[in-house]
Amino acid sequence: MGREISITVTKDMESFLLEKVENTQSTIESMIENMIKEQVNSKVYFEDGFYFDKQRNRLFTPDKKEIEFTKLQSGLFNLLLERKNEIIDFDTISDVVWKNRNMSIFTMRNIVKRIRDLTYYGIIINHSNKGYQLGKTI
Repeated sequence: MGREISITVTKDMESFLLEKVENTQSTIESMIENMIKEQVNSKVYFEDGFYFDKQRNRLFTPDKKEIEFTKLQSGLFNLLLERKNEIIDFDTISDVVWKNRNMSIFTMRNIVKRIRDLTYYGIIINHSNKGYQLGKTI
């Protein structure tokens, strides 16, 4: 499996871990292992070097610059990311991202175009008359 390591923790760190262990009925070792796994698995990598940091809820360019999304862009991107292996139909996007407010197909297309302009074309895949899907992740 992996290499065994040992660490020294402060009293505050120990108190934090013990409290977490009590709440989950786990061991300190498994708690630390899970925390490290969360860190390691917190990034989703895309083609062309873009990546999404789940913990920070931010998308980054290959040179580690944060991409600034509007609220709607962020909502659409997060929905596609949460369901990355699915085609998300227009009605679902309307319900979740626009929260049933008036949305035209042209508005949605414009949001997709702007996300592509900030990143790259293949980050969102269009399925004609069906919906959108997140592009290939690595």
